[in-house]
Amino acid sequence: MSNEKILVIEDDNDLSDIICNFLTKENYSIKKAFDGETGITLAKDFTPQLILLDIMLPKVDGMEVCRQIRLSSTAPIIIISAKSSDMDKLLLLGIGADDYLTKPFSLVELGARVRSHLRRYTSFSTPCVNQTTRVFGEITIDSVYHKVTVCGKNVELTSKEFKLLDYLCDHPSQVFSKEQLIDNVWGYTEYIDINTITVYIGRLREKLSANGACYIKTVWGVGYKWEM
Repeated sequence: MSNEKILVIEDDNDLSDIICNFLTKENYSIKKAFDGETGITLAKDFTPQLILLDIMLPKVDGMEVCRQIRLSSTAPIIIISAKSSDMDKLLLLGIGADDYLTKPFSLVELGARVRSHLRRYTSFSTPCVNQTTRVFGEITIDSVYHKVTVCGKNVELTSKEFKLLDYLCDHPSQVFSKEQLIDNVWGYTEYIDINTITVYIGRLREKLSANGACYIKTVWGVGYKWEM
């Protein structure tokens, strides 16, 4: 294992110790924060490759922490929370979280999700000679450096947003159902509510359209496709 950096933002000392001890034994480099304010600072200074984030935090709540981190980082954010409603999950996914783990959870499941997200994140951060830069009108998508520009202007995307965009544009004009996108972008090991796709598509459209272009089309009753 390559000693990836993980930031744990959790105000419960006992749970934080359990999580950090487990991840340390898995050879990850760990930093911990017990409040949202410190979490935001460490996210900038420690530059983690993955963040575990509680919602109910002192000083700054988890939702605001997620928003602030997303301004400067594309690292995967896994929410760990006792809140289990679909609305809570959709709200957090809508502001930039990548996954949601409901307390109580097993360390085995936590480890599996951490490995899955780190594998995807680092795969987009590692250059590969077989990958190419693709141009669609005003949009340029660089799969080597995990970079998207519209008319030369950078578009900041999370790792999951980029993977969803990358998958759609890699299959132009092909229509995918929400279920197919979940299987191909998130994989079978992650539980993702079907409405999550609607949230991510909306975020991609908003970010691309704000910069002047978007080619994600809705095929009503079927799904989505990438078409110029």
